[in-house]
Amino acid sequence: FTLGVAGFTVQPLWWHYKYAPSRHFLQQTAYPAVRDVALFYADFMDGCEPGTGGKVVLAPSVSPEHWGWTPNFQRNKNCAFDLAMVRYTLEAAIEGATTLGRDAKLVARWRHALKRLPAYPTTRGEKPIVVDVLGAPPITYNIAVPATPVFPGDVVTWRSPANQKALFARTIEGLRWNGNNSMVILAVARARLSLPGSLAWLHTEVKARLRPNATLTLNRLGARFNAFGHYTEQFGVTIAISELLLQSVGDVLRIFPAWPRDKDARFEGLRAQGGFLVSAQLNN
Repeated sequence: FTLGVAGFTVQPLWWHYKYAPSRHFLQQTAYPAVRDVALFYADFMDGCEPGTGGKVVLAPSVSPEHWGWTPNFQRNKNCAFDLAMVRYTLEAAIEGATTLGRDAKLVARWRHALKRLPAYPTTRGEKPIVVDVLGAPPITYNIAVPATPVFPGDVVTWRSPANQKALFARTIEGLRWNGNNSMVILAVARARLSLPGSLAWLHTEVKARLRPNATLTLNRLGARFNAFGHYTEQFGVTIAISELLLQSVGDVLRIFPAWPRDKDARFEGLRAQGGFLVSAQLNN
């Protein structure tokens, strides 16, 4: 029921292209899939109700694992995850088409769609925070939807405007979650914004889930809910570690972007966007 899942589904194909650039892969695999989802989003937006300032109301949709369908779609509008994945997909489609030198009319349509996307939903007041859907209060999240524009959405980055970075840093620092699903989302989002204590935060959360056989529970050990099995989300802990050392989101390489400066570190052969293999060392 979640609009953003379409873009989330083709994102790994685009990541593959970005981290291992191949014109053949772009032409035969990545671009056709991303193009089709971008077309779907543009068509969907053409059917949306108008908002303010030339924007649309991106609806209806369901926030990932929260609220469900509500009367009159009261809490089914402008979901932060949807907004991130629509933006990500449209921008990827524009880049793919431009690189391949095709679909100029579609590129113009996708650029127009980007201009019509509404702002992320927030609370009111002097220090607003992002919420999952328009008009909703902050809640204890299962999936940390307000953090998803940073990761996995990849559309709020270190190079974003200062006020946007401050908004998401404030949101992530104060976000409440139930211990399920969101460990990797929050760990990477914290690293992407270079929040203080990102390594310590990740260490604490991993240690609380680590079994003797080195698998990770979804929730903390001893929890009565989801304390069994091995959920595939937890395989993503590898990216949570590497993002402390090297980031390349938005085609910009950042070396030791969230690693504490009082801890020496070294890494070899981490892959970055553009197909680069990067090694680095940090001392003193």
